[in-house]
Amino acid sequence: MGESILSQEEIDLLTKSLQAGSTGGGEAAAPVPVENTAESARSFFKIVCEQASSVVTMVLSRAVDFQLQWLVAGENSVIPDELASQSLSIDVGIKKDAVGTMSFAMSKREIATLSDLMLMGSGHADYNEAEHKDAICEIINQITGSCITIMSSQLQMSLDLGQASVSDFSGKNDFKGGAVATVLVRIEEFPDQKILVILDDSLLSGIKAKVSSKADLGADTSLASLGLSSSASAPAAGSVPAAVGDGTPVAPPAIFTPQHTGGVFGSTGNKALDLLMDIELPIVIELGRAQMSLKRILELGPGAIVEMDRLAGEPVDILINGKVVARGEVVVVDENFGVRILSLVSPEERLKLLR
Repeated sequence: MGESILSQEEIDLLTKSLQAGSTGGGEAAAPVPVENTAESARSFFKIVCEQASSVVTMVLSRAVDFQLQWLVAGENSVIPDELASQSLSIDVGIKKDAVGTMSFAMSKREIATLSDLMLMGSGHADYNEAEHKDAICEIINQITGSCITIMSSQLQMSLDLGQASVSDFSGKNDFKGGAVATVLVRIEEFPDQKILVILDDSLLSGIKAKVSSKADLGADTSLASLGLSSSASAPAAGSVPAAVGDGTPVAPPAIFTPQHTGGVFGSTGNKALDLLMDIELPIVIELGRAQMSLKRILELGPGAIVEMDRLAGEPVDILINGKVVARGEVVVVDENFGVRILSLVSPEERLKLLR
């Protein structure tokens, strides 16, 4: 089915304003247009979806696409069937130019798929709070971190995004104001799933105010916000503009200036840390440890066995800069040893350990 075809729930929403159109057998009253207050945040949602597609594709090493499908004010939102039960909300606090909360409502099935693939699994594991809760928070943190620089350059919004946290999602439309976007998530080799991206009323109001003030600055500011130079829309000196069939001159296409995104995963929100994002660090896999006397060490030779302080089958430690950041199990990949990550130290603890 093509992307231009509306779902039944979207058709029902569009026809709500027509239900009160008839007046008891008389002439049908013309429907009164209702402003969709969520539209002011469309650019915001588009950036979130674009960065989510890029980041998650890189993290999972497979094609992932977040498609913005439906955008309405909170009170008009329709809950997709897959979110009616067994769903969670991943919440991110936002400050500075706009203050409020952005939430990602996702089914536990979808969270398990994304998290298991991130942990080098098959993506078919059942939801496990101990493992998947931290993994999905890490994914959302990567997405929001990547959005910061793009929103600053394209929307002129300076935002401070907090760390993601998980809460229960009721599966009901109990939103009061704000904006709700229905997003289709397509993961290569997996069925499509729908999630919701929700901005609370306070955050939507802040975005609307910023968008309104930006519009008042005029066309020159709008060009700059898109990474265009004011001379990009004018032909170069001595050049002749192209012409359409009727002879009307057509200006050459504008040239976009590439935006620096602060490394592979975009900005972390910390300018000092962004400068270090491309630095390579050695990763050490520790099977275990043992203490031996100098005499015993000198006696070691071919065939000697050193007993470790770890039982067979226990997870091994993954160390960066001498600090444990994850635990995993040893596997063989194309005749080479590898490590499948089983659990991660929380992002906050990892940053502390890397200092």
